[in-house]
Amino acid sequence: MMQRRSFLKRATLAIGLGAAAAGPAFIGAAQAAQKRSKGGLPFKLAIAGYTFNKFNLDDTLAALKQVDVRYLCIKDFHLPLDSTDAQIAQFHEKCRQHNVTGYGVGPIYMGSEEEVNRAFDYARRVGVKVVVGVPFKLEGKKRVSSPELLQLVDRKVREFDMKYAIHNHGPDMPELFPSAESAIELIKNLDQRVGLCLDIGHQLRDGKDPVKALRKFARRVHDIHIKNVTAPDKSGKGVEMPRGVIDMPAFVKALREVRYSGMCSLEYEKDMNAPLLGVAESVGYFRGLMDTIA
Repeated sequence: MMQRRSFLKRATLAIGLGAAAAGPAFIGAAQAAQKRSKGGLPFKLAIAGYTFNKFNLDDTLAALKQVDVRYLCIKDFHLPLDSTDAQIAQFHEKCRQHNVTGYGVGPIYMGSEEEVNRAFDYARRVGVKVVVGVPFKLEGKKRVSSPELLQLVDRKVREFDMKYAIHNHGPDMPELFPSAESAIELIKNLDQRVGLCLDIGHQLRDGKDPVKALRKFARRVHDIHIKNVTAPDKSGKGVEMPRGVIDMPAFVKALREVRYSGMCSLEYEKDMNAPLLGVAESVGYFRGLMDTIA
């Protein structure tokens, strides 16, 4: 863990030196852009907890503070599903000390009625209104989507007044919600609170346009995993956001057009043992788009 903390310190120094080298004009423009970007936008920038799956909660929150991202989708390796009320309170206090709010939980894989019930109870105790979930059943050793569990999910969103966001998985898991379209086909007749966590990287890797998906399914998009990838097919890998093939300016324009009001959570899956520099580059780029695209 000391190596990770050392990396965080070195990364912070590198970011600070880069800004200082750019001069006062750059810093002033960045501060002005930050002020403008905080006003008037219905959606917010967040971090998907999976980005920091190699790091404990303290180091994760320190990283979020360094890039000034104030919202976190909580993964169970940072706050286990069986956490006590005292542990949950301690988690929120740590977040508060870093000016971070845990806004949702997941993705949580749910392979039984018991696991669906457990996930909703966990979200209730944590105090969030968004569950990013993957309801599945086993066919042999293969996970496939579960229309049966979705019926229970439908009842749960009504009972708890929560949003349930199905995470699409791309071509690596063709039977487990590979695209937004595959999820919508199964939930189209369910309560509107059963919707999507639109992973734009996996959507493109499955050969489909994330911008079109956002526009078409906007009312059912309850959470978004933002990222970029190197290719629009199964070979695509995660990359710093400005360097990939997704048309990010078009995506941000679509967010404004559909008046998306949820979170855009960066899920950065490159260099996961040392992600902070890539996270900082991606956050800075996305903030620039938020600020400049009308």
